[in-house]
Amino acid sequence: MSASVTTVRSDTPLQVAASVLASHGHCAAAVVDHEGHLVGVASRADLARGSLRPDAWMAEIDPECVVAAVMTHAPVSARPDDDLADVVGEMLAEELSAVPVVDDDQVIGIVTRPDVLRLVAERRLSSGDS
Repeated sequence: MSASVTTVRSDTPLQVAASVLASHGHCAAAVVDHEGHLVGVASRADLARGSLRPDAWMAEIDPECVVAAVMTHAPVSARPDDDLADVVGEMLAEELSAVPVVDDDQVIGIVTRPDVLRLVAERRLSSGDS
């Protein structure tokens, strides 16, 4: 889990959300309400899809379009004590790029595909681990 989780609100314009993800180098952001409760997940792919105009080959972000229009609503989430293998299994089954980690209704982290790949590459996670 990465404790450095990027969050945005559902009313954040796509251009702003895309800039936030790019500036932090993250592949997804947890979408939270005004109290910090998880309401969705917005990935780079979601933001890119939302920025494409159907009549153009070039991506152009509509400044009026917001994260709520492209995010995954009611996302899969994990708890801090969930087994990583179960979380990764869910990511694979649902084709998710990220799973927010929630404790006491607050987003405290996120598990992303790059996080898992980094653990495997560093030999800190293998098929024999549980």
